[in-house]
Amino acid sequence: MHLLVVSSTDLEMTSFVAETLRAPYPVLSDPEWSVFYRYGMGSAMGVPLPGSFVIDAAGIIRWWWAAPLSVVFSPPSPAALLQVIDELELA
Repeated sequence: MHLLVVSSTDLEMTSFVAETLRAPYPVLSDPEWSVFYRYGMGSAMGVPLPGSFVIDAAGIIRWWWAAPLSVVFSPPSPAALLQVIDELELA
């Protein structure tokens, strides 16, 4: 299992945030929003909306969550994502 975070900021800001947070996972800089668009993510007020995806080794999306066009939303917690992964591995 691998975790990858995609940021919509430029490389300098993405690197700064990753270093500040001491991210133990890769953080991809995507200022052109290429990855966001490829996965069908929307945007609001000039910012791409967050999403979470579980993608298997073959590149198939097995589960996803996308933020609604709303100022209030609750993304899945890390525990909820781990539960999804566990359930998919058991299936």
